Amino acid sequence: MRELTFQDEARLEYGRLLWHNADAKARLLRHWTDPRHPYAERFQEKFRPWIERLLSRSEEDDDQLDTELRKAGLSLRVIVKEIPPVFGSFY
Repeated sequence: MRELTFQDEARLEYGRLLWHNADAKARLLRHWTDPRHPYAERFQEKFRPWIERLLSRSEEDDDQLDTELRKAGLSLRVIVKEIPPVFGSFY
């Protein structure tokens, strides 16, 4: 069951749009793993596999992924909120 705010939905939809473009995906990963990014360590150590999995899937798979996440003590909403923002001159 999706319990996402409008902001969460927008972050997820925009993330998926970028993720499905190979150049944009590579650029996001470079940005999110750059040591200057304030969330780089958190992304790499805790959430990268879940975020990549979420962005790679279609909306139809969200309920199934949410069920898997809940078994791991997380939720779809938690993972969406952990998608790192894009900012700074190094993007």
